[in-house]
Amino acid sequence: MANYAVRKASDLAPEQRALIERWLGRPLAVDETISLSAYRAHPAPTATERQGLRRDIITQAREIGARAGDISEQEAGALVDEALRQIRSSSE
Repeated sequence: MANYAVRKASDLAPEQRALIERWLGRPLAVDETISLSAYRAHPAPTATERQGLRRDIITQAREIGARAGDISEQEAGALVDEALRQIRSSSE
């Protein structure tokens, strides 16, 4: 049995469309795609597991940062700002 489904709004039966619009609290546009996932919830990581994950993320960030070479904090910030601008403009 599938745990994931993707449908175009235009392909939904009227009762399916009405249900999804009620869930979303807004009408669907004809060109929208709907995805639905069903999964069992899992417990949140323990404090010890979260600390381990945090250490892993910091280690990875430091490794990535080490590859940047001698770049100033201002240059790094400008690069991040530019990347965010590009992401925002591509999603509009």
